[in-house]
Amino acid sequence: MYTAGIDIGLENIKIVILKDASVAASLTAPSGGKERGKRAEALYDEALLRAGVSRNGIHRTLATGAGKFDADFADGNIVEEIADAAAARYFLKDASAAVDIGADQTRVVSIGADGAVTETVRNQKCMAGLGLALEYMAERLDFSIEEISLIPPERAEGVTVNDGCPVFAELDALELLNIGVPRDAVAGAVTRMTVVRLNSVLRDKDFPDRNRTVLTGGVAKNRAVTDALKALSGIDFVIPESPEYGTALGAALKAAD
Repeated sequence: MYTAGIDIGLENIKIVILKDASVAASLTAPSGGKERGKRAEALYDEALLRAGVSRNGIHRTLATGAGKFDADFADGNIVEEIADAAAARYFLKDASAAVDIGADQTRVVSIGADGAVTETVRNQKCMAGLGLALEYMAERLDFSIEEISLIPPERAEGVTVNDGCPVFAELDALELLNIGVPRDAVAGAVTRMTVVRLNSVLRDKDFPDRNRTVLTGGVAKNRAVTDALKALSGIDFVIPESPEYGTALGAALKAAD
């Protein structure tokens, strides 16, 4: 049986096609702003082609993410937290928590023994756009995403930026550059700010299990952030090979129910 999950985020669209709970195809592309519904449908058709299945061959397609209501070609939609929990249990059968860090949003989901969501936390408005802030700062610092993800907070060497708001942090970082602070030191300070803000979300409600928490989302690919977050929080996150597809995978899993 084939099922599909579509995660339409602020920055990117992610699609996963499953065949009997195994990934048959996965694709991602920029969301396209107001055209994201059309972009999602075009990407969906491309994913079906790669999976070797037609639309009629898909048992069910569920959309999730901030733009889930734009996917009018899907059979239905699902809230992100339920998809996150399903993906976490796919990667770790006894997972008790799922954490997803995306371009715009951070979510923490507690999972009961039966796999149901028991509690959810989302970032406050002042924390919106952490993933986008990392991309923006990489560009301003003339680093690739891959390069900045290898610069740990320790490289900051005493340099700090505002850790209460990503916008103020960006302004601080630019000011540091203007006065001649080395790029890698500024990058380390930005990473530290990101980790401090993420850790505050983890501690907002029930603290995630230290050994049974799955981390997904695009920011989970940033090694400097994940290593520092593990050290600060004490959580030994399980991070899948392609964490950016976590929520889309969860939607595809729930489509089989």
